[in-house]
Amino acid sequence: MKLPIDLIMFDLDGTLSDSIPPAIVAVQAMLKELGLPSKTAAEIHRHVGFGELPLIAGAIDSHDPALLNKALETYYRIYANEGIKQVPLYPHVKEFLEFFKEKTKYVISNKKDEFIRLILANHGLLGYFNEIYGGDTAPCLKPDPCTILKILADHRIAPERALLIGDMTVDVETGKNAGIHTCAVTYGFDDKNKLAAANPDFLVDDLLELKEKIL
Repeated sequence: MKLPIDLIMFDLDGTLSDSIPPAIVAVQAMLKELGLPSKTAAEIHRHVGFGELPLIAGAIDSHDPALLNKALETYYRIYANEGIKQVPLYPHVKEFLEFFKEKTKYVISNKKDEFIRLILANHGLLGYFNEIYGGDTAPCLKPDPCTILKILADHRIAPERALLIGDMTVDVETGKNAGIHTCAVTYGFDDKNKLAAANPDFLVDDLLELKEKIL
């Protein structure tokens, strides 16, 4: 029997778009421009998935405020000018959004709000969402559930009729903290076994699998 859902919330990186390769290139360009030690893609990737601040702090191996601010400004400029256009969607994202176009939909991500909107707009997807909550605009960051609780209250939707889709265990944890249903996708950042151990309500290899699981 399909699960009735009125509200679908999505993570961005690793769930809707594969924005990490362009981000890594932008980080490497930032390091070069600032004359900082270079890093491999694997070294940078360890800091991915938690927002720009942890990403850049990890890349420069420093929390010095002046250096960190300079590195962030440089990264933002490079990523906005060059990286955004290189961010691809994962397979069937647009088909999924079109199929569930009548549902209330949000993006909740630790990524900078401006970048989320630019990526979605670049693919013609911005209009599918009621609102975007980025790392610099959400009232709290995952795994704190307060953003989800606000959305539920704003739309007067019961938790049992809401679903959070993400690619990391922190997404599953956030959904559980909010008392809603969770779906983990296996094509993103976290390992499939790690995701399964987090015990999401659904574990899918392709978003379109949810067409047979929710209504």
